[in-house]
Amino acid sequence: MGKNTSVQSSSAGLFKGTMLYCGAHYTLCPVEIREIWAQGYALPEGPVALRQIIVEKMQDAEAEIAVISTCNRFDICLFGRLNKNLIGEIFAAFALWTLGRVPALQASAEKHKSRLKEVSSWLRIFADEQAVHHLFRVSASLDSLVLGEPHILGQLKDSFQAAVASGHAHQEATLTFNRAFQVAKKIRTETDLGKNGISIGHAAVDVVRRVFEQLSQHSCLILGAGEMAKITAQHLRTCGAGSITIANRTLANAQKLAEQLPDARAVTLEQGLTNVGDYDVIIAATSSQDFILRREIHTDRLSRRKVGTPCVLVDISVPRNIDPTLGDLKNIFVFDVDDLDKVMESSRKAREKAARDAETIIHAELAEFISHRRQRENLVHIGQFHVLVKTIVEREIQKSLKIDPTLGEEQVRITAEAVAKKLVAHPALLARTDARVDSDHDSIGDILRYLFNLQQSE
Repeated sequence: MGKNTSVQSSSAGLFKGTMLYCGAHYTLCPVEIREIWAQGYALPEGPVALRQIIVEKMQDAEAEIAVISTCNRFDICLFGRLNKNLIGEIFAAFALWTLGRVPALQASAEKHKSRLKEVSSWLRIFADEQAVHHLFRVSASLDSLVLGEPHILGQLKDSFQAAVASGHAHQEATLTFNRAFQVAKKIRTETDLGKNGISIGHAAVDVVRRVFEQLSQHSCLILGAGEMAKITAQHLRTCGAGSITIANRTLANAQKLAEQLPDARAVTLEQGLTNVGDYDVIIAATSSQDFILRREIHTDRLSRRKVGTPCVLVDISVPRNIDPTLGDLKNIFVFDVDDLDKVMESSRKAREKAARDAETIIHAELAEFISHRRQRENLVHIGQFHVLVKTIVEREIQKSLKIDPTLGEEQVRITAEAVAKKLVAHPALLARTDARVDSDHDSIGDILRYLFNLQQSE
């Protein structure tokens, strides 16, 4: 041990060796790339394939994995013996696997393969304490397109539960994710970050209102009947939309949502797509893994509109549901989730004070969490130290008995165990309280005196 060694628990020793939070975020990675990973992971065999790639690259069969796939991100949380320099290879390998299995990507597969050389520039990678800190920020929606939006926490919980159900997440992931959920709840309770909450659905309507100032004069079609479609429809109604039609593959789900909105009606997805030319506003919010509004199919239908009348298409799905090339058509305006970032800039500024309060809570919670984890790890070290002392004492007992077989073995063992406990007692106390020697000037003698409380012994 050199002179500059500090006696403290290393963050590299936490979380079974390492925790990594890595992923493709909307601020760095374009949506056409994010949706490749999202489509691959949505395949029935996708989660298993991704795990196999991670295990092979990391050479850790016990690695724990949780994937967070939303419209704004494709992130992977990893726990195990990890090498962050291999993350780019993992994302590239999974993209290649996906390109070979999703028919909708075949036409652009070669273009995407050539772009995968850039994969590292699209990723954010956080390790150890920074990884925990980032997970806390994500759970609190401080890393969301819409600052303070409430839906990311539910998505995070769903992702974690799916990882547990598939056997990909165990003790380390459970301890960390559960703490992240607690932190998010505390921030919602103690700050204004969650008040007057808005979501991507709200942002989508705000985009529409930049084209159509008076929504009461325009007809709206929503593709999908899930939670985001519901929020979008409700906000459209609040903003005075003239008519709202809900189109969904399962008509009963569309009817259920339409019943919650005055004068809204429900149709099948096929009916909605057949009559797209009847609507001024079309918002896509389905879980489809492919375009459902296509240029080669729907150009003629959209062109039936009155000459000079604009049509706004807003795609809040990832993978995208609307072919972006439809935006090349005259009077057709297409927006996707990445475009909404600019729209929500003013909202972020209004929430900056609450966000600062949330960051303060996160830093305090992170410090406490790391301290608890260190104490937990230290207990393991205490046990190892105790075993070492007992092993040494046992050897000495055997030596003594060989020299003088008349010694009472039981008495010798009782005495030896008492010696072992006394040797371990003070280091164990320091470890349980996460006490540390931080000075670079402490000598080996200083550290020994501190560990074994030699001042009191004297």
